[in-house]
Amino acid sequence: MCAIFGVVGEINRNRALEALRTLAHRGSDEEKIYEKEGLFLGHRRLYILNPKAHQPLEREGKVALFNGEIYNYKELKALSEIEAIIQSYPNFSELDGMFAFGLYDGKKLYLGRDIFGKKPLFYYVDESRFVFSSEIKGIVTYLGQKRFEHKALSGYLSFGALPDRHTFYQDIYKLLPGELLIYDCRTKKITHNELGSFLQTKSKDLEEGIHRGIQKRLQGDFPVASLLSGGVDSSLVAALAKKEQGSLATFSIGYEEERYSELPYARLVAQHIGSEHTEVLFGKEEFFATFEELLGHFDEPIGDSASVPLAYLFGQIKKQGFRVVLSGEGGDEIFLGYRQYFEFLDMLQAKNLKYKNWLKNYFRSHFSPNKEWEWYKRIFSDELLFRSTCEVFTDLQKNLFLRQNVRDGESVEFLEPFLSRWERSGLNEESIFMSYIDMMVRLAALYLAKLDTTSMLHTIEARTPLLDREIVAAAFGNPKRAKEPKFLLKQIAAKYIPDEIIGRKKKGFSYPHMQWLMQSDYIQRMERINDEAGFFKPDQLSFLIENAKRNRFSRHFWLALAFLLWYEKNF
Repeated sequence: MCAIFGVVGEINRNRALEALRTLAHRGSDEEKIYEKEGLFLGHRRLYILNPKAHQPLEREGKVALFNGEIYNYKELKALSEIEAIIQSYPNFSELDGMFAFGLYDGKKLYLGRDIFGKKPLFYYVDESRFVFSSEIKGIVTYLGQKRFEHKALSGYLSFGALPDRHTFYQDIYKLLPGELLIYDCRTKKITHNELGSFLQTKSKDLEEGIHRGIQKRLQGDFPVASLLSGGVDSSLVAALAKKEQGSLATFSIGYEEERYSELPYARLVAQHIGSEHTEVLFGKEEFFATFEELLGHFDEPIGDSASVPLAYLFGQIKKQGFRVVLSGEGGDEIFLGYRQYFEFLDMLQAKNLKYKNWLKNYFRSHFSPNKEWEWYKRIFSDELLFRSTCEVFTDLQKNLFLRQNVRDGESVEFLEPFLSRWERSGLNEESIFMSYIDMMVRLAALYLAKLDTTSMLHTIEARTPLLDREIVAAAFGNPKRAKEPKFLLKQIAAKYIPDEIIGRKKKGFSYPHMQWLMQSDYIQRMERINDEAGFFKPDQLSFLIENAKRNRFSRHFWLALAFLLWYEKNF
């Protein structure tokens, strides 16, 4: 796991070195630089595998550097992961792993990102230079300036993160998951190609695929630990990792308030699989200290409140010396673990109602700000119903809340790159479409960005075994996937983890942060910041705050709070 930074064109060497230093938390073992006229490439390394595989690497007139893991480099007959990238030039589609890379061949710069979007990569271009970095802070430091992108706020309020290429900074963009960007250094033209996709369905053995997914992610020169929440996904990952590795350290986070804590479930799994288990308690003091740290570290607003305890947990894992940690992301999205998927599938049946035009007019003339009204309005107006299970503010709610006009249907614009890919895939099964959109939005833009940022803050590599091309293809190709939530995964997990975990009612992640916030001065802070910056209508912000005190619109409240505090810190 590493950080990469590069400039093609006019170069300010001192600023490039300073920018690379801002990424030191991503790799503290080694710093290497490659320079020639019109080219600066910098690499910060966290050593996981093969101590002699230094980067940037020059071979056959090409020079490359990357962040992440290439799991199939031996199958590609390469001596190291970085050599596999050079050998895969120019289309790179055979690479299997989690990665973001840059390769320069003397004429063009190639940037690539893995198909699930596990590793981030950002870029900036003007008439004299092209700059790329593992984190936005590297580009901002190099440019010596930053400008707020107002359009980003709308997408953030919709999904808690920006799923398309936009960021909160004008002229700074990110690569999409599975994208290959080609920059022609002579013409300054940028081309966007697909590096690969997981949109395929194959009738393969799912259980074997999950085993291989775990095996691949145990490679390296250090023991691998695992997060353990007590849910099906993390429990299955931990159980199979213990089986493969022989021994395993597992880590859980909990709270003194018993109704929030899932430590008993995690403890049950740890005892069942025989892992060396550590429980970490997270309280009010740790919350505020970690939250303030993250406000200065996150390049964009903290769209998921779970980022705070997760960052704290990684800090505690770091103290025990671990460099690699497994996590269970992907199980809900691949195997339809959220109840909302089945609710949306039911609602879609209303498209076939004979008299839906009457209902269309009725809904338009009987406005309600609630999401349920919005969903049926979309159905009867033939609009795109499903826009991710992590949709928070609807466009109409944003129009009420923001001091700017928001067009009805604007949130769909942030999904356009993925809707285009879906159309090209030739697939038409609604449950697969929902999984796909969530894997691009809820996972790639929100959860995987959270996982990367919080783990790399403490120089830890987080791996997600369930997000594997073979696993997704086998799941999507199985007609029983949509029988009930997580039907396929639970069938397999039942062989490895306790029945109490398989049968327990799904519980969304929660902890008493709302209670802590309401007892703090953060409410006054967010109102003061908004009075100065003028993003939200004051009466609507007050409405949100009062409802949040009664545990209503709490997700809406978090997005507004996190944005305002982040904006004050960064702009």
